[in-house]
Amino acid sequence: MTVTSLRFKDDQYKQVKDLAKFYGISVTEFMRQTILEKINDENDYQDAMENLKKSHGETVKRTEILKRLNLK
Repeated sequence: MTVTSLRFKDDQYKQVKDLAKFYGISVTEFMRQTILEKINDENDYQDAMENLKKSHGETVKRTEILKRLNLK
């Protein structure tokens, strides 16, 4: 496990602290979850861009996707 530190302006830290309190978790856990969520979002975006590149911009209508997945 790695430990790191972050520096915030007082008003920024207060916002982080207030949000952590709102969610009922520690500041540390809030920051950890937020960072990991950002990483997941970035990975999803990169996957989507790669898929778009492989498809040469071809798109499929939502109704067709539902049909292919036997959801409609």
